Amino acid sequence: MDERCYWIALGGNLGDPLTTFRAARHDISQMPHCTLLASSHCYRTPPIGPAGQPDYRNAVIAIRSSQPPLVLLHALQRIETRYGRVRAERWGARTLDLDIIATACDDNNAEIIELPELHIPHIEMQHRQFVLKPLCDLVPQWQHPRLKQSAKALLAALLAAGEPPLPEGEPW
Repeated sequence: MDERCYWIALGGNLGDPLTTFRAARHDISQMPHCTLLASSHCYRTPPIGPAGQPDYRNAVIAIRSSQPPLVLLHALQRIETRYGRVRAERWGARTLDLDIIATACDDNNAEIIELPELHIPHIEMQHRQFVLKPLCDLVPQWQHPRLKQSAKALLAALLAAGEPPLPEGEPW
C-alpha cells in the first residue's frame, strides 16, 4: 500500500486540551503503519457554534501512513471517543476533535478524496483560520487541489477580508 502524508487538525475546549492533544498525538504516533512527522504550534481560538462555550485550542499534526483514508478516519474517531468525545450537538463543546484536513502522496501532490463520510481536503478549511494558521506552521506551500492556492495564500485572504489574526501560538 502506498504511503501518504496526512494533516490532522486537533481541536478541543473541554477539560485540559493541551494534555489531551499530547496524549492523542502519542496515540496516533503508535498506530500501525503510522509515523508522526511534525506538530504545529497550538492556538487559542474563539468558538464557532453555540454561545457560552470556552475558547478552543487548535493545532495540526503531520503523519505519514499507509492506512487508507477511511481506516485512518475510524481510528481517529476511536481516539476521540477514548478522550471523552460525545457527538451531541453540531459545533458544540468537546474534549477532542480530530479531522483529516488534507492528504498528499508527497508535500506537493495534494489529493482529493470524496467518500460519503469523508471529504479531503476538509470542505470548510479555506474559511477557518484555526485550521490554516497551524497548517501554515507545517506546510505553507501546500496547494489546495480544488482552489489552486497555497495554505499561506488562503490564510492571507482571510486576514485581508478583515478577520483578526490569531494570537501567537505555543509549542505543545
